[in-house]
Amino acid sequence: MRKLVTLIIVACASLSLAACIPRGITAKAGLQVITNDTPSSLFLDGQYLDKTPLISKDLKPGTYTLKIQPDDNNLAAYETTVTLHKGLLTVVTWKPGPRPELSGGVIYEMEKLPNKKATQLALISIPDGAIVSLDNQAKEFAPIVLDNISPGQHEFTVSLPSYETQQHTLNMVEGHKINVTVKLARATTAEASPNPAASVSASPTATASAALAATSSANKASASATPKASASPKASPKASPTATITGPRARIKTTNFYQDDQEVLRVRSTPSSSGSTLGFAPVGNEYPYLEESKDGWHKITFEGKPGWVSSQFTELLGTN
Repeated sequence: MRKLVTLIIVACASLSLAACIPRGITAKAGLQVITNDTPSSLFLDGQYLDKTPLISKDLKPGTYTLKIQPDDNNLAAYETTVTLHKGLLTVVTWKPGPRPELSGGVIYEMEKLPNKKATQLALISIPDGAIVSLDNQAKEFAPIVLDNISPGQHEFTVSLPSYETQQHTLNMVEGHKINVTVKLARATTAEASPNPAASVSASPTATASAALAATSSANKASASATPKASASPKASPKASPTATITGPRARIKTTNFYQDDQEVLRVRSTPSSSGSTLGFAPVGNEYPYLEESKDGWHKITFEGKPGWVSSQFTELLGTN
């Protein structure tokens, strides 16, 4: 039987955090973390923050490593990078699973645009290349950047064969960009069944602010009913042994993203999720690190030329 679990967290109802924070300290940023009915401990850059559900409005703006550690030892912990912007709220909804690949959620990060009349939505998916539909319109493949979306609520769907389909609602506000990161959870055999009665759904709802109202629901869908993504570059063969690399190097960490049955990380031409794909670096491989990092990306030598990999899935070795 289909099960529905709903959690509502009500935060500040204004466009920014200014109405929620005492006068004189509006330079602070906000973070809201929801883990459904799964109590979890939260850590920012390794420092204990609080238990979930959390809403904090007095954090220093910046980029942090957020760790979600469920109290239930049978559920997997999760680490990700979040950016907290001055006067705005970042929202994380997370559904822990027994293993990282069976866990999923969404990160909503909001930032101001120079043009106060413009809107922008940037969406990336983990794994890369998920199928995205906005307001039931034509489908595109993540990562995508959409400009000048009408202010107000919009619904979008993110799907990928063999993964749980997710449907969400967000509120676009003039003068702001919303960065959305969707981590898809692998579907189990039962969840991938075409029989709707066999699936289980959990829909956390986060009413963060008038600027960033995010409603999340994880809908299990049949893998056979989901269109297949377009062909991607094949994974590169195993790199040369580490001993042949002199100087700083970057090791590819687990990604839960598979290409031709090999766990890999996408290498891009620029330090951005919208950069073109140069290829796929197998997990466990090490590459020369070119000692340049930018906005959550590391520059490496990949197949004889420079490329960029996400710092979230890369470990730097041999650096000072």
